[in-house]
This record gives sequence, C-alpha cells and structure tokens, in this order.
Amino acid sequence: MSEEREEGEKEGAEAEEERRNEGVEAEKERRTDETRLLATEKVVAAIGDGIYQLDPAGRFVSVNDATVEATGYDRAELLGEHASLLVDEPYVTRVEDEIADLLANEPGGVRAMEAPIRNADGERVPCELRFSVVLSDGEFEGTVGVVRDISWEKRRDAALRAQRDELEQLRHINAVVRSIDRAVVRADTADEIERTVCDRIADADPYRFALVARFDRELETLTVVSGAGIDEEDAERLRRMDFDASDGPAIEAIRNRSVWVVQDADRGDEWGASDSDAGRWSMAFVPFRYDDSIHGVLGVYADRPFAFEGPEREVLGELGQMVGYALSAVKTRQALVSERTIELTFRFSEDDYPFTALTKQVGGTSRFEDAVLHPDGSLLLYVSTEGSDPERVLEFFEEFEGVTHFRAITQREDECLLEVRYAGPMAFSTLANHGGIIRSAVAEEGVAHVTVDIPETGDVREVVNAMTGVFEDAELVSRQTVEQPTETRARFRDTLDDRLTERQLTALTTAYRAGYYDWPRGSTGEELAESLDIAPPTLHKHLRIAERKVLSAIFDEPERD
Repeated sequence: MSEEREEGEKEGAEAEEERRNEGVEAEKERRTDETRLLATEKVVAAIGDGIYQLDPAGRFVSVNDATVEATGYDRAELLGEHASLLVDEPYVTRVEDEIADLLANEPGGVRAMEAPIRNADGERVPCELRFSVVLSDGEFEGTVGVVRDISWEKRRDAALRAQRDELEQLRHINAVVRSIDRAVVRADTADEIERTVCDRIADADPYRFALVARFDRELETLTVVSGAGIDEEDAERLRRMDFDASDGPAIEAIRNRSVWVVQDADRGDEWGASDSDAGRWSMAFVPFRYDDSIHGVLGVYADRPFAFEGPEREVLGELGQMVGYALSAVKTRQALVSERTIELTFRFSEDDYPFTALTKQVGGTSRFEDAVLHPDGSLLLYVSTEGSDPERVLEFFEEFEGVTHFRAITQREDECLLEVRYAGPMAFSTLANHGGIIRSAVAEEGVAHVTVDIPETGDVREVVNAMTGVFEDAELVSRQTVEQPTETRARFRDTLDDRLTERQLTALTTAYRAGYYDWPRGSTGEELAESLDIAPPTLHKHLRIAERKVLSAIFDEPERD
C-alpha cells in the first residue's frame, strides 16, 4: 500500500513539474511574442512612409504615426472611417478592383498605383500606394498598405519636362535665327530684311505673329512697315496696347537698348487682356541695334504666359543685333553703289576731338586719310599733318587722353603721316551705320570740316542726328546732290570688300596707309604686325592672299551672267 502511495505521489510530482515547465515555456513564448510585437510596432512607428490596415469593408483599423502626420487627422478620427475620407471615389473604385483581382489571381501579390491623398485641410498630395490583401484560413481579412508622398518626384519630373521643352523650343528658335541670318546676308534692301524677319518669326511654332517698326530718332516715333500673321483680333489688341506710344513698351526697348517684354497677366485691361485670354499671352519688343544706332524694333507675340524668359530673351536680343548690323551694312552698300549721292558738309570745333585739338594747340592742318577698325574695337587712324613741327605733334599725342598707340610713318620739316590708335568717340562707325561715308575731313585752327556722302534715298536727318550725337556743336553747313561717275572708286572698293575677308582688308589697308608699299618703306612688316597685335607670319599671310585678290580684280575678266 505504501509502495503504491509512493508511486502515486511520484507520478503526481512529475505531472506537477511538467505543468510548471509548460507554464514557464508558455510564459516565455508570450513574452517573446510581446517582444516581437513591440519591436514591430516600433519599426512601423519609425518608418517615414505612412502604413495602414483596412478591414474588408475598407475602414481603417490601424495607422502609424507617419499616416497621422501626413493626413493632418488624429488617429481617433481615422480609425473606423472609410478610406474615401482620404481618397477620391474614382481612386477608391480602382483600389477595390485591384483587391478583387489580387483575391482571384494573386493572393500573395502586391499592387501599386498613384493617387492623390486629401488631407484634413482639403489639399491633395500626390502619393504612391502599395498594398496587398490579408488572409486568415483562406478568409479575406482586409488589406495592408504603404503610402509614400511623391510630391518631390512630381516636382522634379515637371521641372525636367519643362527643361526638355525649353531646350527643344530654344533649339527651334536658334534654327529660325540661323535661317534669318542666312537670308538677311543676301538681302539688298532694308525692306527685304524687315519682311524676311517678320515672315520667319511669324512662321516659327513658338510664336503667333510679328511686326517691324522703324524708329525716328529725332521725333522718337515708330512707324510699322512690315507684319506677318496678324489678324483682325491681333490688330485690335495692338491698337489697345498702344505699343508705339512714347511710354509704350517698344519705345522702352529702344531707350533701354534691350529686349522689353509685356505680360498680359501683369498689365490686365491696360494692354488689351480680356477675361478669355488673361494670363495666356506675352509680347517681346526687340530693338534692331548696332553700335550706337537704333534702326527700329521687332514685336513678337506668343500664346504663352511668361514667355521670353532666360535664354529665349537672350537669343532674341542677339537676333536684334544681327538685324541691326545687316540694316547698317545695307545702307553702307547703297551709299557705295548709288549713282547719285547727297553730299553733306559739317563744321564743328571740339576740344575733346584729337585732330581739332591738335590744330588748335600745335597749329597747322590735319587731314584724315583713312581708318581701320582694330581687333580690340578701337580705330586705327591715318592722318597727315602739314604746317606744324612733327616733334610737337608726337608730343601732343603722347599726352592726349584716349590715344593708346601712335607713331610717325613719314616725317619732314613741317609735315608727317601718322598712325594713331584712338579709343574715344568718333563719327566714323556712327555714320557708316546710317549709310554715310566720309569723303574728306580737314581740321585747321581748331575747326573741322567733314564731308559725308549718303545714298540719295538716305535719311539726312538720321545722319545729322548721328553727327550731333558725337559732336555737340556740329552744324550742317552745306547739302548738295552729286552725280557719281559710271565706274567709281567706291564701286571698285565695294568689289574688293566682297572678295576680301575683314582681316585681309584690315591688313591691306593698314599696310598701304602705313607706307609699307612705299620706297623706301614707311613701315616694316614687324611694325605693321605690332600695330595690329598679330604675329608677323599671320600678317604676311593676310597680305599675300589680299594682294592676289586685288590683282585678280584688276587683270581677270569679269564673270558674265
């Protein structure tokens, strides 16, 4: 009996021990599960993206802190609410369709889509949703998902698209400008240049219409001379804009010598913006300028708000300078080949002008022989003096402001031939821009008389304004129309200009005026090269090629059509 009791007690003790062990194991597993759950909750809470869980009906049962922060709702406000609180109905329908497809075809899969999330302030934030279904014993228990704010990516993508569009548009505009460049080089008249610019700009995709207006410097007025792509509605808008008024945008472009842009969104009804087109168009006004001359302005209209910014404005500015140069060149060519010219003689006395100041201080007579544009933008002048001591003449130029280089090419008792590089204001380039050519310029006793030829069709007032713009006391003392000989020196010079490059012509003119072809030579090749800031071998190359072209123009038979 005692043995049986002992055996029973032993078995009971073992059973109790086993129960205690099972309890310990169960407690360990419970604590492990709690530890895992706590760790998971910490990870979910720490994730920057929003994490959520929905029940089968699409209601929130769990959200992490990132979801709460991103939506602006309290956790309690979200839990139990349907997803449509945050997502518009069309996107809710898409999510439901994706869930149905997952349950039917890919229970373990993950789906992704973009959808705007509506926060508590009503703002819609672009987001990416990634979600999968939750199953328990084959039963649908809802969905879990991650919400990621993709606003930055959207802004980046939009910026990249805008940059690509801008580069493509700029490429197209550059192609149009190149085509205009080629066309105006071949143009013979200002009318042809203006018409070509208008037609090419109006035909370009970024723009709707274009116009060109010529500028009267004295009256500060504009006259429209060409237009393309302008319909009645556009003409009415231009009239309402009053663009050519004294305080209008076209005159502002000329005064500032830069592209001037009008935005309808900025100016409202004042510039003809109606409710239907407000904030939808822009217009740029581009001055045709070269050196100190303004020939007119180009108006360009675009069906884009805030157009003509950055590189596009710069390209149009370069176009304005190119057309300004072409218009100046046409006027100069007309002066060279015209059978009749208008001869204008001006008189002025300027103490700041080196050659009037020279004759006033040193005495004698100074006579303009020629001028060459130096590569640094200054003028290389060739002037002869007589009736004055050459040494005193050289001392004068050594002290005169604006003279950066001078030397006597030849000199005798009371006369010399000078080469002078002068960086101050001069009339030569100004007159050339208006089609004027200096035929003679002589200064005595501080007073200069300058005779200028312009084409018969030239604008005398422009040339007078150009002269008074450089020399304040300049006055027109005579005007007459002159018949040109059948074969003029100017015509032959024009022929050479067509054959010689700018560097070849500069080298040849400098060599001739500096006495390089005299015997004995007035200047050596090394001295010429130094005057032009080029290497002697380069000078001799330009001279040899230029000499060959000049001799060809003299001895070869002219080409026949």
